[in-house]
Amino acid sequence: MLRVVCCLLLSLFALAAAAQTAGAPPAPIPYASLSAAEREQLQPFASEWDKLPPERQAKLRRAAARWAAMPPEQRAQMQDRFRRWQALTPEERRVLRERFQKFRAMPPEQQARVMRGLERFRHLPPEERARLRDEFKRMSPAERRAFLQGAASERRALARQRWLQTLPEAEREPIRAMFDTLTPPQRKAFRRLLLATPEAERAAVRQSFLRMTPEQRAARLQAPAPAD
Repeated sequence: MLRVVCCLLLSLFALAAAAQTAGAPPAPIPYASLSAAEREQLQPFASEWDKLPPERQAKLRRAAARWAAMPPEQRAQMQDRFRRWQALTPEERRVLRERFQKFRAMPPEQQARVMRGLERFRHLPPEERARLRDEFKRMSPAERRAFLQGAASERRALARQRWLQTLPEAEREPIRAMFDTLTPPQRKAFRRLLLATPEAERAAVRQSFLRMTPEQRAARLQAPAPAD
């Protein structure tokens, strides 16, 4: 079980342990140089240890340390995840590995949003989680893409609504109507422009955009944003 849990930590569920620090590659770690506690934890790998790449040795060492430090309830959760992983078909595992690689390639802020969404999902009642999983499994690939795109659109709409609530009441509807006339790249450019503008001057910028024609807004939002 230790062996498979270590592999699980490395390949799917231990994002932090899998992350590599920039710089010189790690040096080989002879098995004999490990502490007695580490040798006990990594005993399933003893016969092949000295043949493993140094990066793999370092990852396994970190994973074993994390496993040893886990409270019993967290170990039980990891074992349960491994059992669920074993129950997947080869195709389901391939899809999950691809998603894991995509997650690793995301910017940190996008990773944080994904993790917050997972955390909200974990706190749903078990029957609600099961219902959502079943619904998602029944979707076609096209329906799944549309669902995920819709979720992203909903998050953007909620973020916009929260931002509008920070504006003076008299500006909210005019700004909302103006936003509806902008393309997604123009909306991004407008947000960047406001963020690059000193807070005391942002109201004047908003008012100037409300007075512009659509053509003037498009031309203004194509111009480079002011430097910080």
